[in-house]
Amino acid sequence: MHPALIQKQTLPNHERLYRNGAYSFVARTISTASTLPSHAAMLSGVDVYEHGLRWNNWRPTLGFIKTPTIFSLATEEGLSTSAVVGKFKLRHILPQGTVDSFLRPGYFCRKVSEEAAQQIRNGQPELMFVHFSDPDEHGHSSGWLSAAQWQAARECDRCLGIILSALDAAGTLDDTLVIVSADHGGHGSGHSGIRLSDIQIPWIAHGPNVRRGHVLHSKVSTMDTAATVLYALGLVPKARLRGKPVREIFAQ
Repeated sequence: MHPALIQKQTLPNHERLYRNGAYSFVARTISTASTLPSHAAMLSGVDVYEHGLRWNNWRPTLGFIKTPTIFSLATEEGLSTSAVVGKFKLRHILPQGTVDSFLRPGYFCRKVSEEAAQQIRNGQPELMFVHFSDPDEHGHSSGWLSAAQWQAARECDRCLGIILSALDAAGTLDDTLVIVSADHGGHGSGHSGIRLSDIQIPWIAHGPNVRRGHVLHSKVSTMDTAATVLYALGLVPKARLRGKPVREIFAQ
């Protein structure tokens, strides 16, 4: 999801979050800008050389992530955790035992968001990862920043709205730190990590004590996402992270 897909069209639910939160549209992912390595960096706070997920498809014989993730740490501390994803290969990051629930209800965001919303209604997990596939699918099939990908971003906005509505109905939206980001951008019909358009991503935070309408001055990396989540949860990493908490998002 290139930041332009949010900046240059009307996405009311994304706008609701960044207008009332802290954000950067010049955040960066890792140079290995593919789905599995990038999401592993997002959820572990380290680069591909530490987490070990260099490939980008479901290959169970190669094993799982080599480093702790925000989910393994949260689960060890007794927090309830859940992941609802569009791509099963993300299981490499969240093996059994490190997350209470791992579900892939469908490929596109509608079924994913509906399942996530149902989990919120049933008793919101203390840490949840929700993954949408739509912009990546249409970036590859029709081209980055093609009409189909702009439409996919609008569909993701509607799916984001389903989740926000569930949080609203549960009375927990204002008490929940919501981070919206992406694993990579792209160019042409792919993403290699060699161009700025491949590695530039959006990063939006909204929630308790988060500044409202604040453009981040800090340089934000996808690895900072994990560090920021651990900081917000009061959890201490077991190993040194490359990412740093984005403390600038908080008013105090």
